[in-house]
Amino acid sequence: MNGAAPASQAHAALDADGRILTADEPLLELQAGAGGDPHGPIGIPVIAELVRLVQRLRIPISRAIEVAHREHKISMWVQIRPQGEGISLSIVDWLTHPPRSIPSEVASLRSALAGRAVKGWSWQIDSHLRFRHADQDAQALGHEPPRVGETLTAYFQLDVHGGTAMPLLEGVALRATFRGQVASLRADPAVRYRLSGEPLFDEAGSLMGYSGEAVLIEEETTAPPSDAGDAQLLNLFGPDLGRRLDQALRLPLGRIIANASTISSQLEGPLRQDYVDYASDIAAAGRHLLGLVDDLADLQAIERPDFTTAREEVDLADLARRAAGLLNVKAAAKRIRIQTPPVGERAVARAEYRRVLQILVNLIANAVRHSPEDSTIWVRVDEENGRTRAMVADQGGGIEESDHERIFERFERLGLSGEGSGLGLYISRRLARAMDGDIRVESALGQGARFIVDLPAWGEPSA
Repeated sequence: MNGAAPASQAHAALDADGRILTADEPLLELQAGAGGDPHGPIGIPVIAELVRLVQRLRIPISRAIEVAHREHKISMWVQIRPQGEGISLSIVDWLTHPPRSIPSEVASLRSALAGRAVKGWSWQIDSHLRFRHADQDAQALGHEPPRVGETLTAYFQLDVHGGTAMPLLEGVALRATFRGQVASLRADPAVRYRLSGEPLFDEAGSLMGYSGEAVLIEEETTAPPSDAGDAQLLNLFGPDLGRRLDQALRLPLGRIIANASTISSQLEGPLRQDYVDYASDIAAAGRHLLGLVDDLADLQAIERPDFTTAREEVDLADLARRAAGLLNVKAAAKRIRIQTPPVGERAVARAEYRRVLQILVNLIANAVRHSPEDSTIWVRVDEENGRTRAMVADQGGGIEESDHERIFERFERLGLSGEGSGLGLYISRRLARAMDGDIRVESALGQGARFIVDLPAWGEPSA
């Protein structure tokens, strides 16, 4: 092993199989933190992937990457190149960023957990659920503690608690705090713990792992927690979930979509068709997830008790034309025609411009999604008896009358697979009702569907 490198650089030499021959101390420290062997293959996932790429292509690769180490995020420029039969790895511009300050609500959670006065031991895992450390030794625990690099699920057997989904997996999926996860030691199933954990984020909002506590179930206090404490724990991420999802997911998803789109368009040169198809699938999945983030953020907003909308003069005919314009490319791919109100026609309502546009985009997108090829979607507007309406009609398969209300429920998709989160119609109706309006559907199986948005006319006084 070479001597310690400057804090801003590190180097390593790998053999033909990608195993470490020599490496500077900072790299070895990262390798150990990732659970890797100092003389084994690179264990840092993002660097290991680049090493495999260089092994396969036998060309140099240079790239900016970020890795998590303990509570810190490290950004670096990595250069990997073939060298004889092996590989040379150099890291330059190594920058260690301090951990993001703990949000006040997480500090409150820690106080609430500490106030319960139960015995336990602390642990920390990375974003791949690998242990970084545990603060107890075998003598104190009465059994072997987890090893650094060992996965949490290899050390613990997670139990389904009360027949419900597992809190730990739900928490990791939402990047949120979890508690009450019952688990037993795989080495001794008679030893059972209750796990709780808090997510660790870097300053950019990326998940670095979890810091948690394991409490022996037989040592738990039987006194029930206070209602206030429970409410605080259960609602910890409630008001801010939409914002946190937006911060944590929007930027990386945007990068994924942009990079996958670049690959699928072959801007950097020709590729095998299966690679182009993979990239197209990745971009489509990224756009779907980004849409889901938008829907969850909207859902969080509209269900707040203080949610309100603006009251302004909006022209439904103009908004219908704009919404259709946003979806013309998608419709054209299925040879679907969207007929909108002619230029010059007006139907003025009292509502919020961007929210009405959001509703119409959702209704027209649904119509495109469920319409057959070579069909027509009609968007019409009218004014009558102090109300202004927009109607979106398609030639799809239609909806049974018994399902007319069910389709406006959260996450309801009538068993359909494919696109959509099942939130669009629920959110659209909630928005319409917040503007003193409503949405209804007229449909029957085999006869298409008509969705009608009803809003107060501009000249009418607000409710």
